[in-house]
Amino acid sequence: MYIHKQLILGVCCLFSFLSEAGYAHEEADYVVVGVGTAGSLITGKLCEDKRTSVVAIHSGKNFTESFITKYAQNIPFSVGASFLGTPSTPSDLSTLELSLSPNIFQGFTDFTQLLDISVKKLYETGQTVPQSFADDRVLSWVIAQPLSGASAVNAGAWVRLTPQLLAEWESIAGPGWSVDILMQVYKQLEDYDGKTANKKARGYRGPLKITQNPPASPLGKKFAEATILAAKVPFLEDYNDPLTPIGASTQMQSAHRGNNGFYRVSGANAFLNEHIMQPDGFGANGTKLHVHFNSTALRVIWSGNKAIGIEYLEDGESKKAFARKGVIVCAGLGSSPFLLHSGIGPAAVLQSLNIPVIYDNPNVGQGLIDQTPVNIVFATNPKDSAAGTTTIFSGVANLPSPTENPSGRQIRFAPIDAIPGITPVIVDLLQPQSRGTITITSNNPLSQPLINFGLLSNPADLALLTMTFQTYVKNLAKELQRIDPQYQLILPDPAILEDASLVEAYIRAIAGTDFHYQGHCRMAPLDQGGVVDSLGRVYGVENLLVADNSIVPQAIDGSPMTSAYLIAANIARLLGYWPLDCLCSE
Repeated sequence: MYIHKQLILGVCCLFSFLSEAGYAHEEADYVVVGVGTAGSLITGKLCEDKRTSVVAIHSGKNFTESFITKYAQNIPFSVGASFLGTPSTPSDLSTLELSLSPNIFQGFTDFTQLLDISVKKLYETGQTVPQSFADDRVLSWVIAQPLSGASAVNAGAWVRLTPQLLAEWESIAGPGWSVDILMQVYKQLEDYDGKTANKKARGYRGPLKITQNPPASPLGKKFAEATILAAKVPFLEDYNDPLTPIGASTQMQSAHRGNNGFYRVSGANAFLNEHIMQPDGFGANGTKLHVHFNSTALRVIWSGNKAIGIEYLEDGESKKAFARKGVIVCAGLGSSPFLLHSGIGPAAVLQSLNIPVIYDNPNVGQGLIDQTPVNIVFATNPKDSAAGTTTIFSGVANLPSPTENPSGRQIRFAPIDAIPGITPVIVDLLQPQSRGTITITSNNPLSQPLINFGLLSNPADLALLTMTFQTYVKNLAKELQRIDPQYQLILPDPAILEDASLVEAYIRAIAGTDFHYQGHCRMAPLDQGGVVDSLGRVYGVENLLVADNSIVPQAIDGSPMTSAYLIAANIARLLGYWPLDCLCSE
């Protein structure tokens, strides 16, 4: 009997050892699904408290700094998705009848082909359903794969959300998301290096180094001057100053080129650096962390309606990670599919796929938002270009609606200085009214979701873009011609700007995606389309949270990187892992 008991005890001890070593399963305080921009922040902040253990599942690779830097040196600016959101811009402009150097067109074609290679290396890609209101075109969707997601590979634009927009968030999500709190969170995130007339509004000791671009190139100056006249807006020293959100200015970046070479601050090197994580994904300096790379989260493990862990796939093997305090989903575009495969969503859809229904919520996967770009292209003076010396953007303008009663940021102009002599300008619809959907068509979590951006499905979007082209774009082309006759609008043909029906046709043919996905797991009351409450907790279940851009309650009017960090930081604060302080401002 004694030997029998000792044998049982020995087996139990062996099982415990294997479990702790990760052979059978892992257990931690929190399991994080997705280590993208938001996931890297919340993972890092959780395990900064060395009493808290975290297991994180990331579908991409742990690309090293040297890989990203090497890739950036092949593309002479910070690796970015600026062209990736413009699938309808011709990659071969030599088909246009223009008296420009053939070398310009070859450079443009080589540039877009190189970016296409970068997509294949750095992104998971898929295709949408045909867009019914945009000539039935099929668009691409992408999910950035490196550790820290898009913050590791995007253009690095740092554009805060405005107080006006955040006040709408507060009205929906409650006092935990007040304008004052979120502005303090932004300050706590920032280490700002640039000009501003409002130093109290900026942060100077945070983990994210934000740099203002050097003085504009001749190209940037001409576009800024023309935009100021075309849209009747001021030049801004600091568009992230809450008092000056509208106008033209130089760009602010977390990635750029300068005298010291290539520079990028991503979620990985800000929150999961060598002080927090070793290259193999295990914790450093006493942190209790294990990040699993090249792994796919499959579904939540339930005990009744309580999330107690997840199943995931690693190297072809099904594994489990258990959570004592909670599962936090930061999968971005994949957050809705993960909830659906876990049994949270429209009951009819789940039942049709033989997925057990944990909670019937028809809001999951609804309300998908994406800022909408419609590109134009100018022939410019090649001597004005600074391509390859700073950032891809020669400047930026955040503009109101071109109406008699403008309200907030609605339109963005972003000239791209990548090929001397050819300057695409991204014309963005910042807060579209159109909404799309994400759903699943299989109970296999490895199958791709079915995505519909709903591009231009709300007539108000087409009307606003048409008005933008017939006022702002028309005036921009006119002012650029006055400043320098070499600046010519070549796409679209300027003649179409006089005819609203031709402009509408151009927009339907060219409008694309910025890959700025938001809102499909909305933070709002359940009866107002909500999937999560004001703490990020998924309705109808326990111990399951979502903390990424999928929960935005209202379309953002800045860059999605800043909103992803903001959301993750505020939820970390609400969980008690990042208290606000006053150390971040002068």
